[in-house]
Amino acid sequence: MKEALSPWFMQSLFFVLALIALLFLGVLFWRLRRKRKFDVAKITLADIDLMTGHEFEEYLYVLLTALDYETFLTKKSRDFGADLLFYDTYEQKTVVQAKRLADPLGLTAVQEVFAAKAYYEADKALIITTAPSLTESCRKLASAAKVTVIEREQLEDLIKNFKRGREELARNQMEAPYEQVTYRGEDSLEELGSSKGLIQAGEFYYRGG
Repeated sequence: MKEALSPWFMQSLFFVLALIALLFLGVLFWRLRRKRKFDVAKITLADIDLMTGHEFEEYLYVLLTALDYETFLTKKSRDFGADLLFYDTYEQKTVVQAKRLADPLGLTAVQEVFAAKAYYEADKALIITTAPSLTESCRKLASAAKVTVIEREQLEDLIKNFKRGREELARNQMEAPYEQVTYRGEDSLEELGSSKGLIQAGEFYYRGG
């Protein structure tokens, strides 16, 4: 008469089978997610949040090309402030800086893409970002430099229009004019002045005759 299997053996067998099942489900989930990750027609903003900066640039290349723009990626070793370049509906050359950020967008992005506009002799400059907001100084400088910024909510709306086949709306969003913000350059100036022939700034001074 055969001996009954011990409880310890049964528990161990159950544990091994459960582990195999979890491993199988994990691999299946990973493969499905990987397939979705690379299918631009299915990508969401949540997927973009998990991308690297380089992956975000490649995603935008496919998206812009799918919107019928002639699009180019810049060389990563020397991009001169632009990640992509495309020609819009009116054949205007547009340089793009892609910023996948969780923090507010700052001045540096505007400065870099403005310089890229000059280097590539482009007509327009554009920043596409996942940043939740822009700093006040960034918004003012973008207005002064005539740099368009597609912010997080606008990007999400653009993606939805593309996925629903509303390509013309998506192109209109891509080609929207820059935001005009009221600002005064004088507010960023500091006049130290002088008194009785003494000119001073920090630790430096000059006393005139």
